[in-house]
Amino acid sequence: MIEEIKVSSYVALLIFAALYLGGSSIQFMFLFFKRNTMSLQILCGGFLLGLFTFELLPEAFSRFNIIGILTGISIGIFIMILMEVLLHKNRFLHKFHEDTMYLLFLALLIHSIPTGMTFGMSLHAGQAINYGLLLAFILHNIPEGMIIMASIPFTKDKNKLFIIFCIALSIMIGINIFMGLNMRMDSIKWNTVIMGISIGTIGYVAFYELLWKKSKNLPKGKVVLFVVIGMVGMHFFLRFLPSHH
Repeated sequence: MIEEIKVSSYVALLIFAALYLGGSSIQFMFLFFKRNTMSLQILCGGFLLGLFTFELLPEAFSRFNIIGILTGISIGIFIMILMEVLLHKNRFLHKFHEDTMYLLFLALLIHSIPTGMTFGMSLHAGQAINYGLLLAFILHNIPEGMIIMASIPFTKDKNKLFIIFCIALSIMIGINIFMGLNMRMDSIKWNTVIMGISIGTIGYVAFYELLWKKSKNLPKGKVVLFVVIGMVGMHFFLRFLPSHH
């Protein structure tokens, strides 16, 4: 038990560092974009769409039952719609356009469940730690840190809120790794539905919140360019991750 806690805490700390590194890189890109937050969010929407296209969908449909995945996707979209309705009822959050930020954070929290538990179960199998796989798992959170930072409105509490989100997400992933380490049986049906929910929530945020809503008042050619750049960047990032296939 103590060993599992140590491993989970160690990985969670590394994940926090990766998220923070991603967020810090966005601060430099923010200056490059001449403080154009909307364009930066479109670019990060391209990153998220690339993650959705090049990793989540291929992995899900190659490893899991299609019906289970589609069921999970439907549940995930319903969760996002319900959360958006609840957030819109909060006049303060809706006034300052913070609903996208919270929906994205919720999607990433849900996404951490299958990824964290799968990683934990791979360690539970009794194999020696594959440091290449561990490095890939950690580095995978750099673009997520970028996307989180870009989604937070430019306010005086932006950095503080980003750190809170990183800490919460890191802890959640650590808990999921710990659960994976202590699971005695892998429930394929459960994993399938959770993976589908993860795809549904991330897809909703990528397509609707970041790309559709944020691009309404921007030139379509510019939007397409930033989305393509984001997707291509994510494609090469995933391709060159250690032990990533």
